[in-house]
Amino acid sequence: MTKVKLNVDIAGFKMENPCMNAAGVLGMTPSILKRVYESGAGAVITKSIGPEPREGHPNPTLVPYEYGALNAMGLPNPGAEY
Repeated sequence: MTKVKLNVDIAGFKMENPCMNAAGVLGMTPSILKRVYESGAGAVITKSIGPEPREGHPNPTLVPYEYGALNAMGLPNPGAEY
C-alpha cells in the first residue's frame, strides 16, 4: 500500500499536513493547543490576541437559526501578557 504524503509549504511554513484547528475555543490555552498539535494537526491557530485585554460584546453573542448560527463575540481576548 502506498503511503499518502500530505506535507505542505504555505508561505515558507512547512507542515506535515494541512490540517489545523479553527481560531476560537480550541485555541484558548497553551495546554489545549498542545493537545490539538499532539493529536496530529499540522499547525495550531490561537484565539484572537491583542496588545490589551478585551472583554468583547455582552450576551447574547450567539443567535441560532434553522440552518446555522450567527455570532458576534467582539474579539474578546486576554491580552498579550497572557
